[in-house]
Amino acid sequence: MEKIKKNGLERVINRHNMECSKFQSIVTNMLEVGFEFTTDELKDLAFGCTKLYKQAEKMTNKEASRSKIKFKRDADYAETLKYLNDVIFENSETLKKALLWHTHSPLDIEAYEVIDGIVQMSSYWIEKKDMEYTILPTDRRKQAHQLVNNVRKAIEELNFFVSDNRSFGKGLSSWDDNRRCLCWIDCDGNFHEEKENYEFI
Repeated sequence: MEKIKKNGLERVINRHNMECSKFQSIVTNMLEVGFEFTTDELKDLAFGCTKLYKQAEKMTNKEASRSKIKFKRDADYAETLKYLNDVIFENSETLKKALLWHTHSPLDIEAYEVIDGIVQMSSYWIEKKDMEYTILPTDRRKQAHQLVNNVRKAIEELNFFVSDNRSFGKGLSSWDDNRRCLCWIDCDGNFHEEKENYEFI
């Protein structure tokens, strides 16, 4: 038994990859405002913005310290902090909408990483997804696979055995096939043998 790839992996990856441009505009805006922005900040923007709000305070303190007049410094601090916090909040809301968190099939934030200001698919996430969509051989799976092959071979041999007999439709058939057969499977997967049909062989 070889490893089996489940259907859907390419669709999942492409679905996430198509949205990179939406996240790029958010990252670009945050960088233009002056934030340090990496993969960690992207995740933080989606989950509470704790790191980014602290970064906003540091940026504000640095900016306000340039003023030597206290009341002006305090006013500048409040105004700058509000501006930065508003930028964080607005981009956070935009990010959540882009991630489709309001739907039944949201995107995974772990699928993205930010490298030198550029949003791209995470190679680690792709590898992880590839493993999720891969069925690896185990002793039990190998045994099951062999049993399935045995059944397939037996069915093929039985069908071939009656293929030149005009009295039969199939050797093994299903519950909704009215043609004569030697055995059949019902809708619950139970096996039935038509013993009287051996007369036609």
